[in-house]
Amino acid sequence: MNRIVRAALVSSLFVSSASFAQDAEFNMQVDINDQDMPSARIKMKTTTNVDGEETTTVKVRGGGARMDVQMTGGTTESESYSETRTTETRREPRMHSRPEMPVAAEAAPSHRDCGTRSDEGCMMRRDGQYPMDASTWSGFYQSLKSENNEIVRQEKADKMLKRVYLTAMQFGMVLDLFKNEIVRLDVARIAAPHVVDPQHALGFSSKWRNSISGSEYTDIITQ
Repeated sequence: MNRIVRAALVSSLFVSSASFAQDAEFNMQVDINDQDMPSARIKMKTTTNVDGEETTTVKVRGGGARMDVQMTGGTTESESYSETRTTETRREPRMHSRPEMPVAAEAAPSHRDCGTRSDEGCMMRRDGQYPMDASTWSGFYQSLKSENNEIVRQEKADKMLKRVYLTAMQFGMVLDLFKNEIVRLDVARIAAPHVVDPQHALGFSSKWRNSISGSEYTDIITQ
């Protein structure tokens, strides 16, 4: 209670200097060089009873403690109290940035129909692309088959085969639509880079009666 005592001493000096005043009340602020009690608030009240006895009450507040001093007819009574200060700390929930979920790779479908019955290449991909499904293949194949002019048929095939992918089985059916071996080789050259399972198309070299064309086809499909 050293800081309270120091404050009380200051207040007693003030009381002694103001003892001449009767029925008076004083308020003062006292600064003390103490980190626990940098300042104290002192309240003093002096009264005189009917017997002429003077009573001085001094209340000191500061630094989380208080002290009450009462002086009556030369008798001093004091009471000291320690004030407990409760600091409530609220913990706010920490906001965590939601981690970005990795983008899952496109799951392979459990079943695909390429319109060519049991086709091993239908579930394969090339350059990340699946071959034509049954509906796309059916439209494409019927469009070529219905064209009587082989040159026009080749032009249609070239335009479509540059955009879509196909299985070896679909590829073989396209080659069979062209009777002219030179035109057939040109179509093979356009389509080969988009065949998803070229290893299954190696045997198609037999579609050329000319051995030179058959050998050239083998070079094309194995690139």
